[in-house]
Amino acid sequence: MADSSNGMNRRRFLKVLGVTGSGTAAMSACSTDNVEKLIPYLVPPDNQVPGIATWYASTCGECPAGCGLHVRVREGRAVKVEGNPDHPVNAGKLCARGQASMQGLYNPDRVREPLARGADGSFAPISWDDAVSRIAATLGETAGERIRFMTGQEAGSFDRLVDEWLRAFGSAGRSRVEPQGYEALRHASRTVFGVDAAPRYAVAGARYVLSFGTDFLETFGSPVRQAADFAAAHGYRDGTMGRYVHVEPRMSMTGMSADEWVAPVPGSEALLALAMIHVILTEELGRPPRDADRIAELVQDYTPESVADRTGVPAETTTRLAREFAAEPSVALAGGLGGQHAAAHATAAASLLLNYVAGNVGTTVLYDRDQPVVPSTYAELAALADAMRGGEVDVLFVHGANPAYAAPTALGMAEAIDAVPFTVSFSRFMDETAQAADLILPDLDPLEQWNDVVPTAGMRGLRQPAMQPVFGDGTRQTGDVLLAIAAAADGSPAAAFTAGSFKDYLQEQWRGVQRAAGDRGTFEAFWTSSLQQGGYFGQAQPRSVSLARSLAASDLDATWASDVDAMTLVAYPSPAFYDGRGANRPWLQELPDPVTKVTWGSWVEINPETAEEHGIHEGDIIEITTATGSVRVPAYLYPGVRHDTLAVPMGQGHTGFGRYADGRGVNVMSVLTAEPTAFGGIGTYASATMRHTGEHIFLAKTEGKPRQLDRGIAQAVTLAALQHGEHDDHHGEHAAPVPEHIEEVLDQWQERQDEATKFGNYEGEHPRWALAIDLSRCTGCSACVTACYAENNIPTVGEEQIRLGREHSWIRIERYFEGGEHGEPFESRVLPMMCQQCSSAPCEPVCPVYAAYHTPDGLNGQIYNRCVGTRYCSNNCPYKVRYFNYFDYQNEADPAFAWPDPLHWLLNPDVTVRAKGVMEKCTFCVQRIRGKQHEAKLDGRDRLDDGEVLTACQQTCPSHAIVFGDLNDPTSRVARMAGDARGYHVLGSLNTRPGVTYLQKVRNLVEA
Repeated sequence: MADSSNGMNRRRFLKVLGVTGSGTAAMSACSTDNVEKLIPYLVPPDNQVPGIATWYASTCGECPAGCGLHVRVREGRAVKVEGNPDHPVNAGKLCARGQASMQGLYNPDRVREPLARGADGSFAPISWDDAVSRIAATLGETAGERIRFMTGQEAGSFDRLVDEWLRAFGSAGRSRVEPQGYEALRHASRTVFGVDAAPRYAVAGARYVLSFGTDFLETFGSPVRQAADFAAAHGYRDGTMGRYVHVEPRMSMTGMSADEWVAPVPGSEALLALAMIHVILTEELGRPPRDADRIAELVQDYTPESVADRTGVPAETTTRLAREFAAEPSVALAGGLGGQHAAAHATAAASLLLNYVAGNVGTTVLYDRDQPVVPSTYAELAALADAMRGGEVDVLFVHGANPAYAAPTALGMAEAIDAVPFTVSFSRFMDETAQAADLILPDLDPLEQWNDVVPTAGMRGLRQPAMQPVFGDGTRQTGDVLLAIAAAADGSPAAAFTAGSFKDYLQEQWRGVQRAAGDRGTFEAFWTSSLQQGGYFGQAQPRSVSLARSLAASDLDATWASDVDAMTLVAYPSPAFYDGRGANRPWLQELPDPVTKVTWGSWVEINPETAEEHGIHEGDIIEITTATGSVRVPAYLYPGVRHDTLAVPMGQGHTGFGRYADGRGVNVMSVLTAEPTAFGGIGTYASATMRHTGEHIFLAKTEGKPRQLDRGIAQAVTLAALQHGEHDDHHGEHAAPVPEHIEEVLDQWQERQDEATKFGNYEGEHPRWALAIDLSRCTGCSACVTACYAENNIPTVGEEQIRLGREHSWIRIERYFEGGEHGEPFESRVLPMMCQQCSSAPCEPVCPVYAAYHTPDGLNGQIYNRCVGTRYCSNNCPYKVRYFNYFDYQNEADPAFAWPDPLHWLLNPDVTVRAKGVMEKCTFCVQRIRGKQHEAKLDGRDRLDDGEVLTACQQTCPSHAIVFGDLNDPTSRVARMAGDARGYHVLGSLNTRPGVTYLQKVRNLVEA
């Protein structure tokens, strides 16, 4: 501690420390084994200081992408997760699902102790020792070939343990269940290149991105990394940018970022790709490969003219796309779950061949050596279900998978599990698969456990427990349970393992990682270093590929078509729920869908023209029927879907996943066929008919007007206009003259600001905190929305309150439609809207109790305990970014109770939990600003460095669209962006002088 001569004495130190609850300690590589209890404690452990956060590096478990985490721990409990800046997968960013992982850790519906099914079918608690003994005894009486183990996509030490454990009991019956298994893309790789793997797309290296229905910004691959890569490739910079074309019958959230949307006949995408290859080879565009003649023979019949009728894409459009694709460094993507129709393998194969012809294989399309273990195919899962029903399986273990929900209902996985004499589930929740089990042994949450993850070749992420298990010894890590079962068994299983715990087993595996890395130091040093940085990050070793000799035209010519007089139903993975595994997080349930803005339910997207023909209006209940079954779901009229196509998201319709998921919406898997496709995957397209039931509901959505009505809110400009120096697409941005009396008030305010006593860490001019948002980078993914919920203790209000317009989110993603009528090209624009921190704020002068006030550093502050809830400020705010708290969300008797035990443990201790009857809003994460200012004081610094303060929305944004800083510092990034020629203020003519500057979206359009 500094002495008084340096301006720091004990009194000042304690004063600053007491204010800055958001100060952070250095990154910890220690486990929480010595954390005895949560708050309060009298003798804290060595690595925990009251009021100071400890950060633990870990790896996200919400999807297989394996993003790195930093877990913020206060007084022994995890309160926030952020992206790990040192992790090569996500580089410090995080998606909405990752931000909501805290609600998995503290979910009130977690299974809290081992449960065994009784004779009456109900579950009752059982001790861990009894459970282990029962399993060991059962395995001792079961032949190895009749033991099966079903897991999710596990790649790492636990995956290896499961294989070794099964071998110890004489079994090879392992299935890795992952709905997003990329079966079509893997099949295509085998067909085109003879490689049984999915490629890695290096989107950042492309100047032209072409997606055949692949939602690479949502659920495909590693969306966070790909969002950053896409922003680097496509974002406007220094007068240039890339171009993105999206080919899909439905414009997804990923497609909303496209410069051009091409809507082909569903299932005909392969023909379009083949016709593009034909044009490239015929016109000798780019640098044709050595085997171009052979490829030309394969595609000789696929001219743009010959496929135009079958694809619905004009020949001139196909020709133009081919020329554009061959003229720039490019990449074509295919293989997403949402486009996995019966001919999806042909689409993927044609896209790989298109990349090959354009010279992209080895540059933007990469195959790596030593790829992680790939999941099993859906066909293998279907075969396992048949074996279970046929009495070939006596013992089944399930970990990290919920096939009774996520597989097509017609497969009958729940019934197949019932046919197995003894089933053990390691689920953390009483999900649909666990409900059919005989024994439930709840696993630890990823934030409570030791583990590792192999997301890509050459990389291995670590997990360490950030806190003691929320439910104590009632939950145990599955790896420890498997080792305990082996130890309790007679004979070879007990001798197969020397590790006493899964942590010991994990460290044994990491000794091999150290050897492979060529590290010659001590293992303790290597282990500690790896924990601190979140894993070991080596380089993937690419492998060269060549065209398979067996490739034939028949491998490429496959299309899918709906039945005559039927429409095409497209089931697509939800950006929020993935395949349904995130549906029990209330933050995600209340997160508006990026496309439709609907919350807490399901919907079917119907083209407005089709709806008009059938007399359908928004909210009408539509019965959709396929050969497999039918569902009833409300209609949403969406111009971004073809007239012959219906689209329903996956993820809802749970019957056993907790209070937030059960009974909401429909499970679209119930109308998909159980028959595996030719490439071994789930077919997510189906021929369907629809019927108006005559019923109607009001959708719980946050959408306002879908059109901008010439208000210039989400502005855009073309690249060509910018290159010609034209920026005048501001739609009324030019400010009207400020009335003289208002100008006088503003001048007086500025004088007071300049003369005010120093606040915070500045001795001279006050900072002017501001945001700049580049709409060319924003994809509408809504990660910022969930991060704001997590940082600022924002309660969810539920479906009925959303219908009443009482949503509480401090940030909303405005989404507006452009065109799409009378044959016009359809476009969608997005804009994050939060409190604009106006210099001339309309909310402040109307507050009768001065709860709304202006801080010396330019923030529109809000004093919650002074507010009496008149709502004058909300009425006077043109941006509608103030939210009234209608309920006592902390009162369990209140119908809108938001924090059931232990969900309230995730509340940020640095932010007030607001009471009923007050207005609340964004304040640019003022707790983070003040925390950094106090840290600077302790360091003896007068100023904060540019970028030192990160708002929650900025920190998580995968595409780096948001920048925060001091507008009064001309060298800051936010000041430079605010002065950009594309910069504008929303409703700037009102002269509110916002602190948020938006940079116009730039569209790279070409003449048709």
